Amino acid sequence: MPEPHRSAASPEFEPITPRVLRARRWLLVLYLASAVGVAVQRSFYSTENNFLIFRAAFVHLTSGQDLYAAYPALHADFFKYSPTFALLFAPFALLPLVPGYILWAVACASAVFFGIARALPPRQALVALALAWLAVVGDLQRAQSNALCAGLMIMAWTSMERGREWRPAMAIAAATFVKIFPVVALATAIFRPRKMRFGLIFAAVLVAGIALPLLVTPPSLLANQYRSWFAIETHDAAPLARYGTGGADLYAGLMGQFRVWWGVQWPLWPTQLVGVLVLLAPLVFQRRRFGSRQFRLLFLSSILVFCVLFNHQAESPSYSIAIIGTSIWFAVSARAWWRTLFMAASIVIVNLMSTDLMPRAWYAAWYVPYLVKTIPLIPVWLAMQGELLGLIPNRDPSERAESDERHIVAPEALAQQR
Repeated sequence: MPEPHRSAASPEFEPITPRVLRARRWLLVLYLASAVGVAVQRSFYSTENNFLIFRAAFVHLTSGQDLYAAYPALHADFFKYSPTFALLFAPFALLPLVPGYILWAVACASAVFFGIARALPPRQALVALALAWLAVVGDLQRAQSNALCAGLMIMAWTSMERGREWRPAMAIAAATFVKIFPVVALATAIFRPRKMRFGLIFAAVLVAGIALPLLVTPPSLLANQYRSWFAIETHDAAPLARYGTGGADLYAGLMGQFRVWWGVQWPLWPTQLVGVLVLLAPLVFQRRRFGSRQFRLLFLSSILVFCVLFNHQAESPSYSIAIIGTSIWFAVSARAWWRTLFMAASIVIVNLMSTDLMPRAWYAAWYVPYLVKTIPLIPVWLAMQGELLGLIPNRDPSERAESDERHIVAPEALAQQR
C-alpha cells in the first residue's frame, strides 16, 4: 500500500552531506554529554526532588502504598502522574541514584534528538536541534518529563507520516500516561486515510496501558490508585491563586496571564475551549492543504506550543515543550525578520531569563510575579495559526517551487490511496 504523505521532500529521501552529518554527530554528542553532566550535577552535588518522587512512586506501586499520598520523609510535593508511569519508571528506579538519573536524562534528551532528526530534513533538523538544546537542558535539570513527552509526540507524527499505526498510537499513549495533555497529539491523525482504524488501535493501546500495573499490583489496589489519581487531578484542575509565586511554581500559560495581569476570575475551561477551537480551525477551513507536508509540520509545531499556552498546570520546565515546537516552526519556515525576532525573544525570555544570568532581584520582583515567561509564546502561536489558516504566507525554504502543487491532494484522493 503506497504511503500518501511520502515524497521526494521527505527527510528519508534527502541526501545528507558529510558536513551536515558531522554537525549532527556533534549535536548528538552535545545532547548526550549535557544529559550526563546534568544528571551527575543534580545527583552528586545537589538533590533533585522530582527524580526522588519518580523513584519512590515505583516502590509505592509495587508495595501497595497510595501513590498520591504525602511522603515528607522521602520527598517534597506529591506524585501526580499515572500508575502506568510509576511502573514504566522501573528501569530508572531500580538502578542506584546516579546511574538511574543518568539513564533517565539520556532517555529524555534522546527522545527529542531522534524525534526531530527523523521528522525534519537534515539541515532543518540541525537548526531545530540547536535552538531547542537549552530548553532540553533546563528540563533535565529538574528531572522533568517534558522533553520526553515532546519527543514522543514528534515521533508519533513521524510514524504517522510513514503510514504506521501501532507505533504512533503507542507513542501518544505513552506520553499521555506521563502527562495527560499529550493526548492532543491525536489531532494529527486527521491527516490519516483510515482515521477510525487508528482510533480503535489507540483505544486498545490505552486500555492495555491502564491495565499494565496489574503486573505488579492486584486489581483492587490498582482501582484505589486510579481513584486517588483522579482526586489529585481534580484538585489541581480547580482555579488556584498561586500563579507567579516562585520559579518552580505555576505559570499556567494564558490562564495565569489572565489572572495575574487582568484579575480575571472566571473558570479555566472557557479559555481552554477557545484555544482548542482556534487550534482546530485550520483543520476545518484548510482541508485542501492536508496533502502539504509543510502544513502538517506547522500543525505539529502549533500543538507543541498549545500544550503549554493552554495548560493550567504548566510549570517553568513545561515551557521546554513550547520552545521545541517553536524551534521546529522556525526551522521549517521561510526566513523573515519577524520570525527571527520571535525565535530570539522566545529563547532569551523563556530560557535565558530563567537562569542565573538574570539578577535574582529582577527575577523575584517582576519575571515570576508577572509571568513574563509566557509573553513571547503568545505571538508565536498566533503567527502559527495565521499561517495554518492561510492568513500569513509561509513556504518551506527547502521545497522546490512546484512541490506544493505535487503535495496538495484532495481529501477524497487521500481516502482512496492504499
